[in-house]
Amino acid sequence: MDYPSTYVVNEPNGKEVDCVPSGYLDSEKISKRCSGQRSRVRKLQYIVQLEITIDILQTLGTDLAARVASLFQYHLALSVGNKNLRQQIASLRQEKIIKDDISCLLNSTGERQSLKNEAERLKMMLRHHQRSKSMASCFEKGTYVADPSTLNWQMLDLEKLTLGGSQVPLKHSLRHG
Repeated sequence: MDYPSTYVVNEPNGKEVDCVPSGYLDSEKISKRCSGQRSRVRKLQYIVQLEITIDILQTLGTDLAARVASLFQYHLALSVGNKNLRQQIASLRQEKIIKDDISCLLNSTGERQSLKNEAERLKMMLRHHQRSKSMASCFEKGTYVADPSTLNWQMLDLEKLTLGGSQVPLKHSLRHG
């Protein structure tokens, strides 16, 4: 049996290398030597592929870390903005409560003022009516009764006066006795 003196094996860098040095070796040794050399070449190719994969994954990891940092800063900015908006909402709620209270007080004050004006108008009408009655009694002798209890039915009970369905207390009684 004739065996070739050398085998050619490709290395990872693309070079061809003789598997067996020149000289006579038995076939089993040649076969083991070439198999081992091919195994080493595959191992080196596998290591090169792993290094390429590692480089790709490290680049991806760096990109993802930068993106996470960017998203974290964005989250912080949104948190600060959210906190500011919540404070503005709380402030606006306080302002609304104050404005509603002021509006209620102004309406209440306006109602009181309108009641005071109405009471004054009614007092003036009552005085005018009493004057005109007393003037009429001057002209009609004996028909005037000086008893004020007969005029009570004509006087309005302003203490029970209501506006908009709610009773408004008056501090001064408008009755003259």
